[in-house]
Parts: sequence; C-alpha cells; structure tokens
Amino acid sequence: MDNALKEKLEQIFEKDFQKGWNLMQLFCDENNLRSISDTAKEILCEMIFQMGFAGVSKFKNMIKALQNHDYKQASIEMLDSRWAKQTPNRAKELSDHMAKA
Repeated sequence: MDNALKEKLEQIFEKDFQKGWNLMQLFCDENNLRSISDTAKEILCEMIFQMGFAGVSKFKNMIKALQNHDYKQASIEMLDSRWAKQTPNRAKELSDHMAKA
C-alpha cells in the first residue's frame, strides 16, 4: 500500500472514529452515563459505530445497569439481544470487556 492511500485511509478512520466518539458522548449525556468507566465508554463507542445511536438506544436494560455502574449486569444484557445473535463473536468479546469495566 502506498503512503498516499495509507494516509487517506487513516484520515477516513479518524473521521469515523471521531463521529462515533461524539455520538457516544451525546448518548452518555442523554442517558445519565457521564460517570461510567472509560472502558464502558469505549465499548459504547464501538457499539454505536456498528449499530448507530438508535440501535444502542434500544438496549434499555443495559443502559439501566450502566446507570447503576453494574458492569457485570450490563454485559449480560448486551448478550440478550438480536445484535448478539447476529454478531456473536463481537458481542461476546465486548460483553467480556464490559464485565471487567
């Protein structure tokens, strides 16, 4: 891969990542999650990047667990979803990280 293409791809990634991070911050503000762990925020960012803001907003029980800083319960709620059935490896990996957040 030449340097110009690599640079362009890095710019695209950075733009997409920043958009996901900004949406995660908005999500946390709207759901009273400002004080959750950085790990939980990173997981939410990845989920929002994959499913969008509206998709993650449907995880009502996960959100409630996060509001209580119950990361173990949040990890369980993540797996109780259509998303986990559709992308089981990613869901399991993120759930495992959330349980340790």
